[in-house]
Amino acid sequence: MTMAQQLGAAMDETSTVRAVAIDYKAVLRSPGRAHDGVADFLQWLHDHDIAFVLLTSDSIDAEATLRAAGLPAPALHLCRDDIPGRPARGSGAWLLSVADHLKLRTNQLAMVGTSEWDWRTGINAGVVYIHARWANHVRDNKNMRTLSADEPAGVGELLEHFLLDEPRWAFSHDDDARSFKIRSLLPPNVRFPQAPGRTFELQDVFTRGRTITVGSQDARDILMLRLLSSAYLDGTLPHRSLFCVYPSSSPGQVSQQLAGFLTKAKVMVGSYYREDLLERTGQAPDTSLERWRRSRGEASTADISIGAQARTVRINPKYKGKVKGKTVVVFDDFTTEGKSIEWARTLLTSAKAEQVIALTIGKYGASRHTAYQLRPGTTVDPFQVSYHLAATNFVTTSVTGAAGPGPDDALKATMSHFIAAAQSTD
Repeated sequence: MTMAQQLGAAMDETSTVRAVAIDYKAVLRSPGRAHDGVADFLQWLHDHDIAFVLLTSDSIDAEATLRAAGLPAPALHLCRDDIPGRPARGSGAWLLSVADHLKLRTNQLAMVGTSEWDWRTGINAGVVYIHARWANHVRDNKNMRTLSADEPAGVGELLEHFLLDEPRWAFSHDDDARSFKIRSLLPPNVRFPQAPGRTFELQDVFTRGRTITVGSQDARDILMLRLLSSAYLDGTLPHRSLFCVYPSSSPGQVSQQLAGFLTKAKVMVGSYYREDLLERTGQAPDTSLERWRRSRGEASTADISIGAQARTVRINPKYKGKVKGKTVVVFDDFTTEGKSIEWARTLLTSAKAEQVIALTIGKYGASRHTAYQLRPGTTVDPFQVSYHLAATNFVTTSVTGAAGPGPDDALKATMSHFIAAAQSTD
């Protein structure tokens, strides 16, 4: 067994990034000359037991070339001749070969590259791609949407704060019988640091729509990136899936906080964002507002049952035939008992989706979730509004999922890091 295989065998049980594949041009600016900061970054990878993989188009003596630049040898070096079929860069086969050599899953890899073809190599393998802006002779292609770093240490920052912590959830449940998974990142009452002496809560961002700046970062982006990276590491962010957002209570609207992030982040693992896949056709009660009113003891006659969702939400008819056989990832800000995401599941499975995954930022009600199944003999056309449905048309089953605090401690540390980093540059 080679050193790389031994390394891979030891790493395989973890659910974090265990190897970083780096394009040659992100390591060396010319033969014998490394980019500034690369040596320190490769040492950082070594200190964190993360394998360094070098990718080159042509066959080279990688160990001698890197030694001449004062850099360590890679755990693995692959060139085009080493990839079955000798595909050009852009093919996911490059990273599939990396995973095979190291005996890792593709979601235990990250790729650092310098061109559109490197980016396509990542997304075509379903591997997180980080663009090396420090290789400044290479410019972003206008169609690229990627994570990026201005210097090698920035890659380490992304890895440390989003991809090296085992995924943790406030709530998770796998329902294999219904091809349905739920992941909720955090309990709703967590407060995070915004600045010295100031904090914010999830509702400030996702319910009240405020822009919260943490250091120089948008709090929305930090939270959403943690949600996506956790699902990536967890294996619940499949390659080539469809992303959508569950619609807001008013017709034609979705959460702009969720949509604004997903418009760019859809390519994190080569997925597709369809903002209008699920559409609200009529006004429905604002469940967040109704939940708040009832928590204050205020009387309310608003119907917040699954029937209210069924009578106002459908799949946009333009997607007829385009959901069949797909994995659809439905994003929502918060869930309580799951009426909205259960109705989304009902619609999408009725349209022959192969699997539905619900990802939410927050979870009310700890481990409580209710599974809704249409009663025998009850049918729906997922592309039409189901005016005939009421809560009584569903059989309900109480579900207890896995519950915990989620990654609130790690996220607080991440936000404190960004606050300190901003202060150090003032």
